[in-house]
Amino acid sequence: MVLFRILLTVSIFVVSSTVFAAGAAKATGSKQLLSASVMALSSSTKQGGEGPSGSTVLSHSEYVYAWPNFGVGMFFQYDMQGTTEKDSTYGPKVETYLDPFYLELGYAISAKRAYTDRTIADQTGDGIYYGLGARFSLGAGKGPSGGWFFQASYKFRTLTIKKQDNIAIDEPIQQTDGYPLIGLGLQF
Repeated sequence: MVLFRILLTVSIFVVSSTVFAAGAAKATGSKQLLSASVMALSSSTKQGGEGPSGSTVLSHSEYVYAWPNFGVGMFFQYDMQGTTEKDSTYGPKVETYLDPFYLELGYAISAKRAYTDRTIADQTGDGIYYGLGARFSLGAGKGPSGGWFFQASYKFRTLTIKKQDNIAIDEPIQQTDGYPLIGLGLQF
């Protein structure tokens, strides 16, 4: 039932944003941004005051519908921590611009950590991230409103793991990450 509500909320958000954005596009000079990035990640996970720390590589993809001063969209992150742990998060995000810089805030409606080397199959929860970044045109494309761009940012993410193998855990796990991001995108 909770999954159905989340999917319904996301669907309404995406459809209403797309409809509103399409109507406003001609009058406001809006644009769409599609990007994929890779991050070097430093991580710390704590439960009861103790936990592991380490590093990994994380991919981040996003779609943003941007107006001159702000944008709304969706993000997806996939984190491969070696061969034994695969993490994924996704959800909506908002951005505000001070060209070429942007501030962003995202809410992970789903965060999942899946394991292959433990008796635990997966852990799930939600989270939030915020960041500061910059986007620079690479000069190739369809003029001032389109083309390829380079982006770089730094994000802070906090995940709260609430279930283990679909059973609520007594003490939620807090995972806090800070990571730089570099990537390429297409503006159209």
